[in-house]
Amino acid sequence: MRFIKFKFLLLIIAIFMMSITPFSTIAVNGDLNYKLVHVFSTDIQNRTIHADILLDLPYSDISLLNAKDIHNIKRLGVYEDMGVSDDCVIYIDNALKTFSDIEQDTFMLISVSNSVITRMESVNRVLFQEGGIYSGILEENNPVLGYVTLYFPDGSGTSPNLAAALSNYRTYSYQNIDEVTVYKNGALADIEQLNPGDSVFIQLDDAGNMVKISGTDNYYPVYGRVRTKGNRMLQIEKEDRSFIQIHIPSNTPIFQNRRRVSWNEIKQGDDVRILLQTSKNQTVIGQVTIAKREVEVDNIYKANLYSFNRFTNSIMVTGMQQFKNGVWNTIDIRGARKLTINDNYNPDIPRGAFGTVYMATGKNVTGNDTVVRLVMENNALGTGVMHDTIIDADSGRSKLILMNRNLPVSFDESSLILKDGKLINPIQVHNNDIAYIATSNMIDGSVKANVICIQEPVTNTGFSLIRGRISNIDWCNSMTVESFSEFNYPNWEFNNIRKTLTLDPLATRVFDDGGRIDLLDFDDVGDRSFKNRSVYILVQNGSAMLVSTAPYGDVICKGRVSELVGVQKDSFNHIVTPATTLIVKDGNRYNDELSVWESETEMQFSLSANTVFIKNGEIVDASKIEKSDNITVIKSEFGDNAFVIFAESY
Repeated sequence: MRFIKFKFLLLIIAIFMMSITPFSTIAVNGDLNYKLVHVFSTDIQNRTIHADILLDLPYSDISLLNAKDIHNIKRLGVYEDMGVSDDCVIYIDNALKTFSDIEQDTFMLISVSNSVITRMESVNRVLFQEGGIYSGILEENNPVLGYVTLYFPDGSGTSPNLAAALSNYRTYSYQNIDEVTVYKNGALADIEQLNPGDSVFIQLDDAGNMVKISGTDNYYPVYGRVRTKGNRMLQIEKEDRSFIQIHIPSNTPIFQNRRRVSWNEIKQGDDVRILLQTSKNQTVIGQVTIAKREVEVDNIYKANLYSFNRFTNSIMVTGMQQFKNGVWNTIDIRGARKLTINDNYNPDIPRGAFGTVYMATGKNVTGNDTVVRLVMENNALGTGVMHDTIIDADSGRSKLILMNRNLPVSFDESSLILKDGKLINPIQVHNNDIAYIATSNMIDGSVKANVICIQEPVTNTGFSLIRGRISNIDWCNSMTVESFSEFNYPNWEFNNIRKTLTLDPLATRVFDDGGRIDLLDFDDVGDRSFKNRSVYILVQNGSAMLVSTAPYGDVICKGRVSELVGVQKDSFNHIVTPATTLIVKDGNRYNDELSVWESETEMQFSLSANTVFIKNGEIVDASKIEKSDNITVIKSEFGDNAFVIFAESY
């Protein structure tokens, strides 16, 4: 009996030791799978994490993570909210921890069972560095001098020599940007598309030069002026001189002049930049920088000048209109509006001036819209808008020769010339640039360009849209449709052949009636089989990048978005809930029988959980659709649900 009691005691001890010791598990069935994720924030009340899934792995042992796996990471910029079980085992730095110990912006290897996380273990960034990958938050992107600067959320930098956090920042340089592969949210991009607050991975060559950089939207900047400072609380002045309060957690890194400083260094009246992210009802602070920023152009307006006050450095205007995609949209503001002139700009406005004023605006350090540049015009006989290709840009003679106009258009230093969000000089306008041009007809018969918005070419991402019925799925490897139709605007071209497309666990997104599903659930067996279902597929280089079960659409419409219904924004004007319905006015519907476009006074399109969105050649979601976007919609003859939306905006 004593021997039996001893064996029972040993069994209890063994069970206890297994429960507190990290262990490695190899997946033996489809119910348990493992993922490497980037945790951006946690919701303790709902016990969820807001994370970017970096890799699907066949193991849960961090020691098996190797350079080959790390190099396969592709940042898609798509974050998911994942539930964590109450009895989830959590290890941070090899120590057993609780859910509340998980810090923002950490990497973890998780085990998922039935869509719930059952085990989590933190991944040290040194493992990435050993694989030749360096990660962090983008602090500065300087394409002119050829470098980027990163920091860690804890305020430390990354060390190329694998030493522990040697500096607050770490700078990586490149000699020729054409030799650097740049990704933003999973798509090829220009280096200028990477912004402060982005989460990035960098790969270096043997000489320490950057050869690849991949970024995703993470934090977005909020600029303001500190009016009061309390117990870890900042009161920030907003555009309308109202105030918002932001709580700054004690572990938030604070920088000044590129050095880590303490909370005590923030003073009343300081200009600050706060990097934050909004996840459901949470606001997560990534960094506070005591600094000013360069002003970029947000919008172009025209209005009637009412008065100019030199003492307050402001103007009063009426009848404001915004210029977007070649259209002047009336701003719903009654009466006169006061606009502040930027501190770095001294406009030449004569006393008693009146007439039409064209303005470029951008936010100052307090986040207020300010006038960066303006142009006065009071001798015009009429105005117009052109969309044309510039054949010859002769800045010396101040003349533009356009493809579809016989007479030249004049332009000079007084013209507002906008390219990629920046004001440029006439000498920087090039032949073959495509632009929206707002003009005035002058008394002498000439035509002057008041505004030139140069249209950046849409990146050719190689996407094609097909629709077909699934004949079989090779789980997580490929899918085959028995025949398919390819969308060749504005028609569908039928192909009576089978087509097999690769499924990429790191890139393929699948949307069903309820929204996005895990690729692991996309199969042709079981109760939830997708076999024989008709789907839309966005194809790129032989791979299925997006699969949607949205219904078949045989009606093609196009037009300009005039209203977004259902949009909800937070106090920082950041979209929390995207639009549920789009209103399009003065649009067109394609008559397939007559092969002509027929005008429609107003159209309404409802957005579903599996609607496909493509904007400027990239896969996006509903939050990226904006007022005045030009859209093409695929829908059914019956109902107003939009199944596919192509959008363009410049």
